[in-house]
Amino acid sequence: MKRRLAAALTLCLCAWAAAGQGLSEPGDDASPNLEAGVPRELARWRARHYRDVRYSLDVRLAPGAGEMRGAAKVSVTLAAPVDLVFDWRSPAGGAAPRERVSAIRANGRPVDDARFEAEHMVVPRRHLAAGTNEVEFSFAAPVSTSGSALTRYLDREDGSEYVYTLFVPSDASTIFPCFDQPDLKARFRLAVEAPANWTVVANTRAPQEPKAAESPGTRRTLFPETEPISTYVFAFAAGPFAELKDEASAHSTRLFVRKSKIESARREAAELFRLNRVALRYFEGYFDRAFPFSKYDLVVIPEFAFNGMEHAGATFLREERVLFQGEPTATEVAYRAYLMFHEAAHQWFGDLVTMEWFDDLWLKEGFATFMGYKAVAEALPQFDPWKLFYLTEKPLAYQTDVTKGTTAIFQVIANLSAAKSAYGNIVYRKAPSVLRQAEFYLGEREFRDAVRLFVREHAYANATWADLVRAFERTSGRELDAWADAWVRRRGMPDVRVRWSADRRGRISRMTVEQRDVLGEGGAWPMKVELALVNFTSKRAVVRRQAVTLEGAGPTEVREVVGRAAPSFVFANYGDFGYGRFLLDEAGRAAAAGGLGRVREDFLRALVWGSLWDSVREAEMAPAEFVRLATVHAPRERDDVALQFVLSRAVTAHTRYLSEGQRRVLGPPFERMLRAGAAGAATAGERLTYLRAYRDAAGSPEALDLFAAAAEDGGRALRLKLGTRDRFDLVRALTAAGDARAPKLSARLLAEDDSNDARRYAYAAAAARPDAAVKRNYFEQYFSDRALPESWVEASLAPFNSPRQGELTRPFLAPALKALPELKQTRKIFFINNWLAAFLGGQCGGGARAEVAEFLARERLDPDLRLKVLEAADGLERCVRIRARHAAPAAP
Repeated sequence: MKRRLAAALTLCLCAWAAAGQGLSEPGDDASPNLEAGVPRELARWRARHYRDVRYSLDVRLAPGAGEMRGAAKVSVTLAAPVDLVFDWRSPAGGAAPRERVSAIRANGRPVDDARFEAEHMVVPRRHLAAGTNEVEFSFAAPVSTSGSALTRYLDREDGSEYVYTLFVPSDASTIFPCFDQPDLKARFRLAVEAPANWTVVANTRAPQEPKAAESPGTRRTLFPETEPISTYVFAFAAGPFAELKDEASAHSTRLFVRKSKIESARREAAELFRLNRVALRYFEGYFDRAFPFSKYDLVVIPEFAFNGMEHAGATFLREERVLFQGEPTATEVAYRAYLMFHEAAHQWFGDLVTMEWFDDLWLKEGFATFMGYKAVAEALPQFDPWKLFYLTEKPLAYQTDVTKGTTAIFQVIANLSAAKSAYGNIVYRKAPSVLRQAEFYLGEREFRDAVRLFVREHAYANATWADLVRAFERTSGRELDAWADAWVRRRGMPDVRVRWSADRRGRISRMTVEQRDVLGEGGAWPMKVELALVNFTSKRAVVRRQAVTLEGAGPTEVREVVGRAAPSFVFANYGDFGYGRFLLDEAGRAAAAGGLGRVREDFLRALVWGSLWDSVREAEMAPAEFVRLATVHAPRERDDVALQFVLSRAVTAHTRYLSEGQRRVLGPPFERMLRAGAAGAATAGERLTYLRAYRDAAGSPEALDLFAAAAEDGGRALRLKLGTRDRFDLVRALTAAGDARAPKLSARLLAEDDSNDARRYAYAAAAARPDAAVKRNYFEQYFSDRALPESWVEASLAPFNSPRQGELTRPFLAPALKALPELKQTRKIFFINNWLAAFLGGQCGGGARAEVAEFLARERLDPDLRLKVLEAADGLERCVRIRARHAAPAAP
């Protein structure tokens, strides 16, 4: 198999080298049959024929305009004349592509026979020649508040307007005709005419002040040519931004923020700049390569569709993730740092070296996540980065990977129209988990040297996962074809169990570790793990470690521990180097639960909490027992990251899995614990964490009174400074409970703060009202109101589907599922994931489960959408199963 892999790699490299010399296959001149989107066949054909692509764009931005108009000159080198097939499509409801482009010229001559077919614009070969060709055209691009790759944001605080791009994965072709595939990297020149009081930020830095333009009151900004980059990381943003400079930065970093938020930005700027300097310094050292672009700006975007986007030289960051409104929790502080590190790592892994096609999306996203957490220790030494990763990221990977809707890390994508569906927990959370396993499996130095080799050999170019595996093999001297095939191409994960026995003297007589496929599809995953053999003394837990390498599906004998004292329990993934479901047996769960207070090591205690929760999800442990454990032990957690993990799971168990009878018994002590923590915990972060859990779990009159008071006074009585979102989230809890104070409180908060953010939070909170007419109105707005920003829709989905309103929202389940094909075409990455999580997550009954099953049996969905439904439906199925087994009325 090793020889077959090497031969395949050699063939790929030879074909790649031939393509790099402008060679093409015999009889390959005719362009492929065209279809909508960017099909793989077309992309491969273009990559063989087109070289040295360059774009020169000259655009004009006008306040309030529904279009951006511009002119483009595209230079392409051809070995022989072939058609130039541009990707050119319109967003839903937009003008037809042929109506948005004009004055097409090729090599200085008019083109009157350009074809517009299946979301493409074709310039026939008769206008072209061997060598360098130039195609020019004028174009118009839609600008809207939602649903466009060119988005307008109107700031209600001061009336300012901001416009910005977001092209990932292949939306650049909705703005201007281009070759919208990642492996046709190009150099971009950009000129922007905009109002004179606007600042324009792009991938490179304008070398001089903008020049006055022909139109009165406007200025023209010229940006130098970029390094070779993919279309999806080309970007610009424009508006009356306020600018802050990091004078200590070796990369001339600037922070751009809407001018109404300049005071918030000044408060946060020192820390943001520090984090950024640490990140760039760390990555330059780790990758052994200087920052690969001419500058690095941070652009803070309100209501941005993602938490961040790694445009080359200009990362865009979602405002509410980096500018805190109130006192942040430790989780929020840590996540902000990780987010900035993730996007900074992309400048090397994603922008400098880019995946060849979006089926290798994990190469950029998995690595950025992995490297982001490695950098956390450099900037925030108070956090253990891998405990943080385990508590905040890895559970989401497991949550997806146990479902019938999971995919392999490598996802075959026949057309980039389906690339949005590749984004999710597998590439963002499983892939970095596998990379951490690879680092442990191969060795830290061997892993790092392979990454450096990979970056050096593919700089400003493209690569595949096979190239990375080849680099791992070269530095480690190990054959990794079986390892790579199992982890990269196989979906699902192992369930790992430790079995052991002891003799009469209390010594271990035998111990084995065995794995099985959680999906029952066969196979095994090569993996190195560390066992934790835990013994309890009267005061603490004593841990002995033992490394084990699992190669096959059968039991692996752990002979090294035979004869040692029998442990209280054994956990099979100490340090969290492995990937899989690591559950304790019944005796082990009882021992771990009974001794939880004696587990002093923070990371091990977090792993035990995680394993116990996984046992709840597998219906092996009663959710009532988890709520009892949390009620007793959560107050002993002094790390509010771990505290949030425990409380959020306990709230889920309490609100979704317990019967009404169980809640009557377990609810009062659980709520008292949460209320006491909100009032008396040691730090503001801990008090806020307790308050948020209390808000989501409690509905007693006493709780509602506290929520109303905290929303009104901003948390002063709890020694908190609540941000606008937290105050509206308290209003949302009141609204969901039908509390008459909610509307007045919402109006009062809006009178204090009439910003876009506050209005979005108020809109979301009102969606929780337990009224059928209100629900119907919201649902209709999601589809009929094109001016409703996508961020508002997403913010309202969870409140719309509030817990305990399942019967009220059940009528919307079928139309929510029916709308999936439309949403796939009109909404951005992650939207469908959030839509399904909300509408299916709001249900926990056999009738809803049957309705989803009937929908899947009846409808002919695209394969990627079917998988998304199966993934989301898993939570509904588990809820039904857990309740059936454990939700009996509790004894008084």
